[in-house]
Amino acid sequence: MYIYRLSLRNFRNYASVDLELDRGLSLFVGENAQGKSNLLEAIYLLSTLRSSRAASDADLVRRDVLESPFPVARLECEVERSAGNLRLEVAIVGRTVDPSHRAGKRVRVNGIPRKASDAVGQLAAVLFTTLDIGIVAGAPLLRRRYLDMMISQVDRGYLRAMQRYARVLQQRNSLLKRIQGGQASATELNFWDQELAHSGGIIMFGRAQALAQIIPHAKLHMERLSDDQERLDLTYRPALGGLEDVDCPLDEPEWIARLLRALQRVRQREIQQGTTVVGPHRDDFAVEIDGMPADAFGSRAQQRSAALSLRIAEAMYLRQALGDDPVVLLDDVLSELDARRRRGVLEILDTFQQTIVTTADPDRVRDVLTRASGRFVVIAGTISRFEGE
Repeated sequence: MYIYRLSLRNFRNYASVDLELDRGLSLFVGENAQGKSNLLEAIYLLSTLRSSRAASDADLVRRDVLESPFPVARLECEVERSAGNLRLEVAIVGRTVDPSHRAGKRVRVNGIPRKASDAVGQLAAVLFTTLDIGIVAGAPLLRRRYLDMMISQVDRGYLRAMQRYARVLQQRNSLLKRIQGGQASATELNFWDQELAHSGGIIMFGRAQALAQIIPHAKLHMERLSDDQERLDLTYRPALGGLEDVDCPLDEPEWIARLLRALQRVRQREIQQGTTVVGPHRDDFAVEIDGMPADAFGSRAQQRSAALSLRIAEAMYLRQALGDDPVVLLDDVLSELDARRRRGVLEILDTFQQTIVTTADPDRVRDVLTRASGRFVVIAGTISRFEGE
């Protein structure tokens, strides 16, 4: 798939932008803080209905209109894809004094209003950023988010299970605190254990399956980026309260049953702590380079290569699951790589229908400049096409 038209209104620092985009590689050049990252954030938001950076939807609305009676940002794109052409529209409503104006997102797919969860993945995208090294060397939350954002674009059942799990987890934690304070009975946990295990088991099954599918791609591309000098290994670490050190179940019902057993096993500890200590909200996956933990023993260059390999594997996963190419977005990533690694990444990305690259330093990515079918300059929230060197 590829985006052939993109429009932004009052999004971040963009008052009004209309772009015609090409197949192949498009390069956006501009100094820092001009809007390059905002552009890729907008495309990724159209794909996932979540910002890659903002803490709240209000942060996405251009500051100049935040004080207006109806502060709203609008994003729209038209996409060619094998499943049929797509027009996707997202309106982001900021906080307003009028109670009839509800803050949040409004979504239309081909002109028809849809729930946000039904629009996720209609446009598939993979976003590479300089912060991706956190997937390898950062907190477990970042690795869980990596898997969740990837799987949600192809599996709506998984996305619904995540939404349900978050609600049940909140209710169950509240009950645990009441039991801890003597205000409720432990028998009340039986219902919430069943609910949590059902949604949580679906999530764990999805993560185990997805990780198994991306491992061969991640290993292959780590070898390519390192000239066969480095080996990458990934291992799922489900949070099952002592039941982790056994083979991963082969089907969803067994994951549900195993999580339920784990909840029953740690019940007293959870009551003492007043919080749920097992389940997918505490999952992780181990990243090892040459048999050693990548966060503790990997060099910065190795960690960066591992992060790139994971993002490439994500793109391959989406391609395989959808039968169509995702749009690939690289936010000032290539300028950090040496020429050999950059060449390796570009050779892989050449196989995708559309890649959008940003850079603040075009001299460091001359090979990207010569490959680009579309070249643009970003200055203070304006974008213009250029054809020169």
